[in-house]
Amino acid sequence: MMEKKGFWFALKSNVYVEFKEKRILLYDTKCGFIFIAMLVWLSSCTFSPRNNNVPVEMSMWEYTDSDVENLSLLCKIWGFMKYYHPEVRAGKYDWDHELLCVMPSLVSLPSKEKRNEVLVEWIDQFDFKKKRGNYTLCTSDSIKLLPDLKWIEDKGSLGTVLSDKLKEIRDAKRDTTSYYVNLGNENIGKAVFTHEERYSKCIFPNISYQLLSLFRLWNAIQYYFPYKYLLKNSWDDVLLDNIPAFLEITDRMDYENALKRFIAEVHDTHAGIYGGPIKKYLVPVVIRFIEDKAVVTEYYELKSSFKGEEDRTLQPGDVIVRVNSEEVDSIVKRITPYISASNEATLQRQIAVNELLWSNDTLLYVDYERNGAIEKTRIRCVPNQMCESTVFQKPQPLISYLSPDILYLYMGSTIGGEVPQEIKSKGMIIDLRAYPVMEKINGYWEYNLLYPSSTDFATFTHGSLLQPGLFTFGPVVKVGKENEDYYQGKKVILINETTQSHAEFMTMKYRCTPNTVVMGSTTAGADGNCSFLILPGNFRATFTGLGVYYPDKSETQQIGILPDIEVKSTIQGIREGRDEVLEAAIKYLNTEEVR
Repeated sequence: MMEKKGFWFALKSNVYVEFKEKRILLYDTKCGFIFIAMLVWLSSCTFSPRNNNVPVEMSMWEYTDSDVENLSLLCKIWGFMKYYHPEVRAGKYDWDHELLCVMPSLVSLPSKEKRNEVLVEWIDQFDFKKKRGNYTLCTSDSIKLLPDLKWIEDKGSLGTVLSDKLKEIRDAKRDTTSYYVNLGNENIGKAVFTHEERYSKCIFPNISYQLLSLFRLWNAIQYYFPYKYLLKNSWDDVLLDNIPAFLEITDRMDYENALKRFIAEVHDTHAGIYGGPIKKYLVPVVIRFIEDKAVVTEYYELKSSFKGEEDRTLQPGDVIVRVNSEEVDSIVKRITPYISASNEATLQRQIAVNELLWSNDTLLYVDYERNGAIEKTRIRCVPNQMCESTVFQKPQPLISYLSPDILYLYMGSTIGGEVPQEIKSKGMIIDLRAYPVMEKINGYWEYNLLYPSSTDFATFTHGSLLQPGLFTFGPVVKVGKENEDYYQGKKVILINETTQSHAEFMTMKYRCTPNTVVMGSTTAGADGNCSFLILPGNFRATFTGLGVYYPDKSETQQIGILPDIEVKSTIQGIREGRDEVLEAAIKYLNTEEVR
């Protein structure tokens, strides 16, 4: 290890630096030759001018707690400047490049004072006009979340000089636009992250780009996740806890898993990491956790070229006990740390739908319980591209009549159509145990036939470009209009753990109509539009980007939409081929008087 003017080298088998898209060999153990001239040139590098900086590839070292703390502070300052510094947020610097250049100088330092000196020297390279902005906060009742910037005032840790420089950046006049993020419409806009490099050719392990990925994602959530206040753990502590994991990554799969474990900390069903390989095969059955057991409920639709070839050993109502000799409870415990879910019901749904009976092999060994007896079988899987998932949407009609007096609307209909604009039945059921097929169903968004007048149904929080981390409430949103001829019959809205995002939003809308009850079980608890963030290695992170609340500002996130009448499926009901929630809705409509 050697230290040269802020650059830290850990010479490994082959050490390269990136310069103008070329990799320059610094050290080759096979020939045992060090390019002295190159090292002399690098030793003369300083932080300016900017285009002379060359990032040095970091390799694994015996890091200390101080190293982790220093990298954590660098993450926070780098992200703070990305979104607050007038020149950086204007896109005048290659901000990833600047991070990669300074990162090695933050390890193996003798003291906090030395660390703070390095950071002050680095920040001084990015000058800006010292003009204060006028950032008056909104009225207190409109603020949902304040920027988390108290850390920049900690002079005990940062020292006076560094703290004052950060406060100067915080208070500086900024343009109303940002190179790295935009918000769109302020009432329904989510954070849209722009100009983020994919680094598609990055090969892992690569400590520099692993930390860049962590820093990029941590700061996106720090400043543009509307539900940050709901996190179960301190976001600062989450960063400290995850830096070692990102330092110790051994390959691309390990990198993907580290990202998944990290984003699972936000406990948001919208949150996830995409871009890695998915398993090639699955048993084409729908699994739901019913009575806390993994239960087969139905078979997936298969593409025509594969129909009739699937193994139909399993039957609706079978309880999966083991997969490849591993207990289901053990599988759930093993997978849970890698899944971001707003609540327990959705965690179980994610595992059941996306994990339990998936494999890279064509065969799965499954133990299942049927009628009190445990059966063991070897099941032939089908290629995943042959399956048409029926969890959220199905090829069944939008409109049907369960009796002359009960209209049924299935909002996950892939057949589509238009919602009725004249209803003569005495009652109707709107089934939102699905994701509405927006491109095929017409008229459901503004279903004014159901409303006698305009009414409040939701309010949103949106972020800020001028004061990143600030979330404020917009105006209350209304639905419906004056209509003397509105439908006055009784209505039941059906929900469960598959009711997510847009479906939850529509439940809130329809719930405002007269003579309506919501029936079923708790929804996914992830309402609002998604934000997307590109990460090194061509991965993509997602998380909820828009805060959605009831008109009185009460929560929907994590809690979900709670039913007025709770009804859940049972294992026995599945075995008998019954939809017990739908049956309860029919019974309600046939027996209850209009309120």
